[in-house]
Amino acid sequence: MANIPFMRLDRQFEAHKGQFMDAVEQVFSHGRVLQGPEVAALEERLAAFFGLGRAAAVGSGTDALVLALRALGLEPGHKVAVTSLSFVASASAIVLAGGVPVFVDPTPGHLLAREDMILDLVRSGRVDGVVAVHLYGQMAELEEIYGQARKRGLFVIEDAAQALGATRNGYAPGRFSDATCLSFDPTKVIGAQGSGGMVLSNDQKLIETVKRLRYHGHAGNRVYTEIGHNSQLATVQAALIKVKMDHEQAWRERRQQIAARYDQALNDLAFASALPVRPGNTHIRHKYVIDVPQGRDDLAAHLKAQGVGVSVHYSMPLFEQPCLRGRCEVYGDASEVKRAVNRVLSLPIYPELTDLEVDAVCRALAEFEA
Repeated sequence: MANIPFMRLDRQFEAHKGQFMDAVEQVFSHGRVLQGPEVAALEERLAAFFGLGRAAAVGSGTDALVLALRALGLEPGHKVAVTSLSFVASASAIVLAGGVPVFVDPTPGHLLAREDMILDLVRSGRVDGVVAVHLYGQMAELEEIYGQARKRGLFVIEDAAQALGATRNGYAPGRFSDATCLSFDPTKVIGAQGSGGMVLSNDQKLIETVKRLRYHGHAGNRVYTEIGHNSQLATVQAALIKVKMDHEQAWRERRQQIAARYDQALNDLAFASALPVRPGNTHIRHKYVIDVPQGRDDLAAHLKAQGVGVSVHYSMPLFEQPCLRGRCEVYGDASEVKRAVNRVLSLPIYPELTDLEVDAVCRALAEFEA
């Protein structure tokens, strides 16, 4: 029987241990463990990577969303359109910033948020902004949404936590939004050895506001001009993330190789299929999600019995999460998200998977009796 965990960060460490330990030693040697030079260097590197002018590193992807919402002027009670199929932080950040999530359905197939629903909300004035989530490793289409939002004085934030390295029509996240938010959670394609996040934008004033908010509203000389947070990215985490960025392209290409092998295996199966890649998208395969119309839980149990780690992204609509009940609105009948949460299943996909392990996953899929 195989033994293929859903994640293997230990292998990543073993493969690059020397680089990681050198980066840690450098930080501990100079002693600036908060707001050290590695933080500014990472901000510059990520801004250049996304083709944006400014960046502010923060303590988590959730904080990135909260601080971006605050910097863009979200007021208590303001409503924000967001997908109903994502990690809870895409919506809980709106609540933490004082707003009300307005959930829209995902699109059948790729499961990105329905653009027609978001456009309806924007044009009708029923929302004050949009948090657009790039899901599983591919990007949503935002050009028309952003154009309509700008006409009406509304903001658009990209939750690009799952899309570092992705492009749509050749453009990285950030071209059609006011701010782009990243997460460096260890589950992400470029993760900290802990937590971290970043806000990126071409708006210098916005980034300056985020930098004040990330440390108690500090404006310099021990003067605090607004109520802020303590959301600093530890210098050692910035150093480690910077090391990992050196491997981003190679790791992305390896995930795409694994995905191609899974695609091939699924072509021969009647009970499951891969989620489609939207035309115009470069998919980074942050997650490899399959659609199982019948018997998803039986397939998951079968794979686990064969030693293959699997997960479900995501197991319930966000508006059903206890922490969001009574704090949100739902636009439409939510029929697609209710369908999707019972059908999606994620297979292991990380660069350190061996070819033999990928083949073992494919064999385990083929041996399932639907």
